Amino acid sequence: MNVWRSIRRPLTTVFTALLALGAVAGCGTGEADDSAAQAAADKLTPDQLAAAAAKEGSVVWYTTFADTDVQPIIAAFTKTYPGVKVNALRPSASELPQRIITEQRGGKYNADVVSGEGPQIAQLVQAGALQPYQPKDAPPLPAGLTLPNGYQGVVYVLTTVLSWNPTVVHQRGLTPPTSWEDLTKPQWRGQFSIDPYAVNWYDSLIIAMGHDKALALLKALGQNSPRFVQSHTASLTNVQAGEPLVAATAYGYKASALKQKTPAQLDFANATPLPASLSLIDVVKNSPHPNAARLLDDWLVSKAGQEAVVKITNHTSIRTDVTNDTAVWDPAKWAPAWSHPVLKQADYNSYLAEMKSALHAP
Repeated sequence: MNVWRSIRRPLTTVFTALLALGAVAGCGTGEADDSAAQAAADKLTPDQLAAAAAKEGSVVWYTTFADTDVQPIIAAFTKTYPGVKVNALRPSASELPQRIITEQRGGKYNADVVSGEGPQIAQLVQAGALQPYQPKDAPPLPAGLTLPNGYQGVVYVLTTVLSWNPTVVHQRGLTPPTSWEDLTKPQWRGQFSIDPYAVNWYDSLIIAMGHDKALALLKALGQNSPRFVQSHTASLTNVQAGEPLVAATAYGYKASALKQKTPAQLDFANATPLPASLSLIDVVKNSPHPNAARLLDDWLVSKAGQEAVVKITNHTSIRTDVTNDTAVWDPAKWAPAWSHPVLKQADYNSYLAEMKSALHAP
């Protein structure tokens, strides 16, 4: 199946709509100020931008990076740019867009830069809450994917995998699952967890299988009494404890890192094609520290920043000059089924409602 051909037209439609919305949102004075600041920043050399950021002194970063990863990433940044203090706020993925939108509607512009999963960043783009900026060392996107001009910062790739406890699975005489279809079999009834909000994963299944087959799969999973866990970290720690046996919507980077530490309690499998999505980073509209915001954006997508992200978190970089965990990411072995990088809010809501209904989630 040609995954790229199947998504090219929907992506074009989404991005055209988003750009139109951005144009409408950009009619205010704040957008004019942002445009002027952007034009000025674009003329700065990297050293000049760093000096301007140091004069601002700090930057506020709203992010969905794991709590344990944020401070080491900040330390790596400040080692290079000691004159800029990074203040990070970590709302949940579902809270992130609404927090920024609510703040801006109240006339408050607290955040400078934001990073999160595609659907959350899409909500902010469509609400006109971000300002366009092209990071100076942004790598090309994977073949077949595009993002709106000015919103092309990619901070990492997420893959969704099946993960299980090998010791307990063996003790119960079961064969580890290698596909989500396996979890619809009677022997797995009530023995797996799933995130009913994993819209990126469902979108990837639709891309790979078609809407009808993907929805039928979710309904079959829902009939097999899944347990609902929204935290991807919690889903894996539960598997390590053997209750339940399998996490159906684990993140590959986390599963691989934990397998290296506790191989008897956790293993995982990549599907073919492999559900994959982009996590994005952008500068926020009316940023209080615009130069520092652009500096952090530049660094996080640069080779140095991506090497730090991979080393600290085991996330996957789209950069070809950065070495990733090959157990998680090898496109020659597991062809990625990319979810839409920027999903329209109406589609997100529709997919979420379908997931919760099919899985019988509260």
